[in-house]
Amino acid sequence: MPADSMAELISLLSVKSPYAILGTPESEWVDFKSVSPKGPYDLSTDKGKFEFAKDVTAFANAGGGLIVCGFKAKKRQSELYEVAEKVTPFEKKLVNTDSYKDVLTEYVRPLLGVKFLWFDHPADDPEAAGHYFVIEVSALPDSERWALVTRGLSENGQFVKGSWTVPIRNGDSTAYLAPDEVYRLMNDGLRTRYAPAPAAAAPEPAADRAKAREDLRATLGMEETPVLFFQSAPDQPHGLLPGMYADDGLRHRLSHQDTLRPSGFNWSLAHKRPESREGGFLLSGAPRRGLLIEADGAVTAAAAATPDMLGWGMEHYNDGSGPRSRRISVFALTEMTLEYFRLVDQYVLPLTDGAWTHRVVASDFGRPPARTLGPGDDPDFPFQGSPQPATGNNWNYAWKALGDPERDAYEALRHIYALFGLDISANPFTDIDRISTAKLLEKR
Repeated sequence: MPADSMAELISLLSVKSPYAILGTPESEWVDFKSVSPKGPYDLSTDKGKFEFAKDVTAFANAGGGLIVCGFKAKKRQSELYEVAEKVTPFEKKLVNTDSYKDVLTEYVRPLLGVKFLWFDHPADDPEAAGHYFVIEVSALPDSERWALVTRGLSENGQFVKGSWTVPIRNGDSTAYLAPDEVYRLMNDGLRTRYAPAPAAAAPEPAADRAKAREDLRATLGMEETPVLFFQSAPDQPHGLLPGMYADDGLRHRLSHQDTLRPSGFNWSLAHKRPESREGGFLLSGAPRRGLLIEADGAVTAAAAATPDMLGWGMEHYNDGSGPRSRRISVFALTEMTLEYFRLVDQYVLPLTDGAWTHRVVASDFGRPPARTLGPGDDPDFPFQGSPQPATGNNWNYAWKALGDPERDAYEALRHIYALFGLDISANPFTDIDRISTAKLLEKR
């Protein structure tokens, strides 16, 4: 049965069922592309760059959508649109995602929300082999439309300097914003720019809940312990968070967390219910970890950077440079981070409208003996890898919540790795711009 939504199509690729997608028609939300020896788009030519920029921008100017590479589409006599009729998986080396990002950065305004996803073809298929490349394009908010491609294309396939175009996905094809409509929008914008308007206060970023960190640290008895904090707060608090004490509300979610593993590195405490605390909740697993939710929904979580928490299993490895207990486990760190955002992004943020800010704070990581983190996976005995010491003692960074646990976990770890002078690409559980749940679950 053909896929009838973006979520269903992605799900079929995730479970390696590409043949179930055959028969899906191209539409306002999906475009299928077969792959030439130059890849889905030949970015060595102006025409290829324009086609890619145009396709992405067209989806952004409509309702968002997927460009699914690795399927041949054809129009049947009985169909209005082209449909996916054949799987054509291909080798990953045909796509350089950095080149794709560079094209969008250079030729599209404004910068759009685009994700690049890879999916494997079933390994036991004797008829085909390779991978599928999906470009997921987010819809541009109405307040920011329209996106445009900063170049037009001549009849001989060359960029025309000084030209631009506004493509829009229309059914299974691309339309362009008419010149009359562009003229009207420009004049409307000029009139709005010069019309007097009441001054509006810009929303303030979420405050740094430093006191919540201090309170939680004291409650957990971690005053002398290096601690990694995760925090999330609404930019505009609206009083008591709805659903805190409902039968199936936040308290129930904290008591029955949907964790990746029954006994993994997470924030769930078996047989322990959250304690009511000043209109919120406290879930204490002292002296290893704990989680505090304030009345307005702000969340503070603390994990000890010790051998029985973030340094789990690392006391067996000694690189000869000092105490063995100071090394952070890559696996424990990554899973704890992802589990935090799986809990907060899925069950706390949706309880109130408005933007949220996430924050990660590493406290006392540089205090002797400094915590260390190594590139790659955790070492196998004998000791391998070159761990790097924390380069600061009070590391505090924040970003606007993305609402996607894998992407927010990536942002958190990107900042944590920088504390050790490492790039996030040194983490083996990443997948482009996110932490891969699948890769993490492969780790035993």
